[in-house]
Amino acid sequence: MNRRRGSSTAPALGAVALALALLAGCGTGPETIGPTGVDELVVPSPSPDPADFVADVDNAWWPLVGGSTTTYDDGTGRLLRRTVATAAERVGGVQAVAVRTEAVAATWGDDALPVPRTEWFAQDRRRNVWLVGGTLADGSRWEAGVDGAAAGLVVTGTPRTGDGYVRRAAPGLADVRVRVLEVGETTTVGGEEVEVARLEVTTAGATAAEAEAAEGGRPSAGRTRAEQVGEEVLARGVGPVRLTGPLGDWVLVAP
Repeated sequence: MNRRRGSSTAPALGAVALALALLAGCGTGPETIGPTGVDELVVPSPSPDPADFVADVDNAWWPLVGGSTTTYDDGTGRLLRRTVATAAERVGGVQAVAVRTEAVAATWGDDALPVPRTEWFAQDRRRNVWLVGGTLADGSRWEAGVDGAAAGLVVTGTPRTGDGYVRRAAPGLADVRVRVLEVGETTTVGGEEVEVARLEVTTAGATAAEAEAAEGGRPSAGRTRAEQVGEEVLARGVGPVRLTGPLGDWVLVAP
């Protein structure tokens, strides 16, 4: 009797052990993946927390190297130059890097020059890049957390197809929205093949001041623009290589 009980109990214990092992395996599951794209982000952000931000902007899709310049051509020989400030400054309560965009006057001939503009970008600890301030047509500026303006998202640390978000949200300015169209295509920049992300950028009906700035400061009282839909192509390790918008189609010609 004892031997029979012993022989029947052994398989039962083995079955229990196997079941526990299977349950343990189910409990571990696949490796947990952290948030990507716009997961867990509040966009726009009315009051960015300085503790969440870093001093440098080194996001691979929007790198800002202090003192660097990039030049864009619209296909007719007209040039725009984008210059990154050499040092960060506090804007919207966080450390931000200024980028000034202006026309290269000698290449515009008799065409009216667009008003130069400066925008301030900040990067959080997940390498998301935010727009936290900018200049207005009258020379004043807006910044996140002041008079109802909020920080908008420029590009995430890991762009994800289908994500959509607000890039600019400031009183008196047209809202700018972004949708990620595709990530993973390649293009050639400086003789090297690089991965690109394509973004659709939609600007709501522009204010009269914005229309005036875009058209070289010509009078525009009472006039607004219809919604503008453009596109940005961002190259990994380079930044914007193509910009399509109210001023035309601009392609990077000199990093």
